Amino acid sequence: MKNGAFGAACARTFALAALSAIIGLGAGTAASAQTYPNQPIRVIVGFPPGGAADLLARVLAPHLQQELGQPVIVENRPGAQGRVGADSVAKAKPDGHTILMSTEGALVITPHMGEALPYDPLKDFAPISQVVGFAPVIVANASLEADTLADFIALAKKNPGKYSYGHSGIGGPNHLAMELLKEMAGIDIAAIPYQGTGAAIPAVISNEVSLLAGAIPALTPHITAKSLKPLAVTSSERISSVPDVPTVAESGVAGYEMSSWVGLLAPAGTPDDVMETLHAAIAKTLKNPQVIKSIEQGGQTVVGSTPDAFMKRITGDYEKYGALIKSLGLAQK
Repeated sequence: MKNGAFGAACARTFALAALSAIIGLGAGTAASAQTYPNQPIRVIVGFPPGGAADLLARVLAPHLQQELGQPVIVENRPGAQGRVGADSVAKAKPDGHTILMSTEGALVITPHMGEALPYDPLKDFAPISQVVGFAPVIVANASLEADTLADFIALAKKNPGKYSYGHSGIGGPNHLAMELLKEMAGIDIAAIPYQGTGAAIPAVISNEVSLLAGAIPALTPHITAKSLKPLAVTSSERISSVPDVPTVAESGVAGYEMSSWVGLLAPAGTPDDVMETLHAAIAKTLKNPQVIKSIEQGGQTVVGSTPDAFMKRITGDYEKYGALIKSLGLAQK
């Protein structure tokens, strides 16, 4: 074979090899999309059964199972305010078969509390969707001589240190919501810790403390029984389950907003096509009327954001909580 013919043959061989590689790469991507999921999907919840993230995961699981065609198993891994569960997902294989149902605490609050974390909250996760948003309602003892938050703020300014509020832990969302209110409204009220919201409710009913910020479902029976009176919700907009309760901003504290969320995240490095499949499944699930009803009855609002929008929420809250915790001096030394 002459040199020219040999060179042409080599060129054809390399071209065919390159084409085969490209076709194979494309086929591999297609195969990934077609075969996922190929085993049960674990939804890790970093809290015990019965909490907001756990209950939401159990509402969604059967519908996600129907969309994805594989069992969806809710697995509780409680500990360290959600950090144990978050760490297990951060270190899981990034194939979409282990995902995290998390509140904001483990990702945007505890990183600022001074303890070293075994994961990077902004780099070790791939956001799928913010599933819901919710906000506490601020309630008062029924005998408090104020029927609105504006009235209470006026009372507190006239009587610095006289009033107090209960909370379920330093650095928790409800504690931070009340501390932000104190800072923005310019009032001095004492923070009294309790072992959970369940223990704080009797304290405010008995007037051991004046106020409490807590989850709407837990407080609604007491509001209905008129043993507690609602003053405001901490969200930027009114909440459908308590439509007559104004926001803190409406009550005279302009610019105030403190809301929580629950979202789904995968380990960083999860393939794009798998992320798209997961997002499509949750987006469709959140349009189901039965799911919407269950969520709204729990005092939450359906969000169903895109991965990019959820990442923007995470980074924004990370900065907001970091600044608040620093200004309040809550970080452990």
